[in-house]
Amino acid sequence: MNLKVPSILIFLAMAVIQASLGDLVSVYGIKPSFIFIVVYALSVTGGEWKGLLYGCMGGVVEDCLSGGYSGLFMSAYAISGFLAGKAGKKLFNIGESANFAGIFVLSFVSGVYVTLIMHNLQGGSGIVSGAFRFALPQALYNAVAGVFFLWIFKEQLSRRAPWLKVIRQLQVRF
Repeated sequence: MNLKVPSILIFLAMAVIQASLGDLVSVYGIKPSFIFIVVYALSVTGGEWKGLLYGCMGGVVEDCLSGGYSGLFMSAYAISGFLAGKAGKKLFNIGESANFAGIFVLSFVSGVYVTLIMHNLQGGSGIVSGAFRFALPQALYNAVAGVFFLWIFKEQLSRRAPWLKVIRQLQVRF
């Protein structure tokens, strides 16, 4: 299972974009996670085990950007990458509505996971209120930004996974 250098460069480029443009696209202090969107896109096209590795790589980059606990985002993104890769070929098919749902659900699960860990480490407000206060808006913003991002790069993604071309042609016919 070799991960090519371009995927590492993609994560580093997204880190630069997220660090520089994050405040510009912020809505009420919530910023989309471009790194999470890249983890999703690469995992859907790469499969579950590559998705796990992509999630670890993206999570390490996100941990470096966040300045929080080491490994927090790495484990959350690894879980999300694995699940996106597992469901990728069967469920999401790189269609806009399916991708919106996929990014939303996986981002929400990741946000709830981070909320649970942070609650256990720091205490504070309730888990449910924290999940709805932070994870839900973040998941919604990630889903909207992710669908736009995937729409822009759909040709590049279809070259990564040959099965996507067949699915895209079937979607156009119906």
